[in-house]
Amino acid sequence: MSNPVQWNVFISTQIPVVTSDLPPGVAERRWSPISSTLISGERDAVLIDTFITLEQNRALVEWIAASAKNLTTIYATHGHGDHFFGVNTIRERFPNARFVATRDVITIMREQASSPVLESFWKSRFPVSIPLGHTDTDSTTCLHVPSIGLVVAGDAVYNDVHVYLAESNADSRKVWIAALDTIESLKPGAVVAGHKRPGAADTPNIVAETRQYIRDFDRIAADTQTAQELYNQMLALYPNRVNPGALWSSARGVKR
Repeated sequence: MSNPVQWNVFISTQIPVVTSDLPPGVAERRWSPISSTLISGERDAVLIDTFITLEQNRALVEWIAASAKNLTTIYATHGHGDHFFGVNTIRERFPNARFVATRDVITIMREQASSPVLESFWKSRFPVSIPLGHTDTDSTTCLHVPSIGLVVAGDAVYNDVHVYLAESNADSRKVWIAALDTIESLKPGAVVAGHKRPGAADTPNIVAETRQYIRDFDRIAADTQTAQELYNQMLALYPNRVNPGALWSSARGVKR
């Protein structure tokens, strides 16, 4: 009779590390691939170690789910964050799974998850993907690199270019403004917009400028009847921004 206990290994993708401490002749540093092991019987399974990022751990979740096993336990072999930071993501899909580790491992975990270590080591090395919700379309994100004070904002922020609002309504524009508040709360030193005038500086003030543009659009959209009226009044406020065609699309989009 074959042994019902089996084991399988899932290996994470390598992710880039933000650091200036590079070996000689190496242009980019990446984190080592991480192994996660699923030990399973006929019905139940135990997971050994998780990964670092949301993307890595979501892929791990799908792999576990594909096994069709009942995940009862998540075990951490040691206290380094790259082997337990994914526990909450795993438990979102498998809420009944217990997280266990030895007493000494838990002590090290607490150090690794403390604010000083998170800020000085983990967050400084890995860009953080931040969900923003609706900005100029649904389900957008920005990337935060805390160690260098950078936010790569995608189309949540515009830099001296007319903002594309054709997919928005009054409610989703409020969500967009909340997304800008989130970006501003990161206190970045530089913000790269998804659309920017060539040569424009990547300064944080473009977050507030985008917010004001959206508020002006929202106010004028409520007080006008036609796309032409909305377009004319916004263009009078922002005559020098790049690509008035995007403004026209926005006006047409909300004044169908």
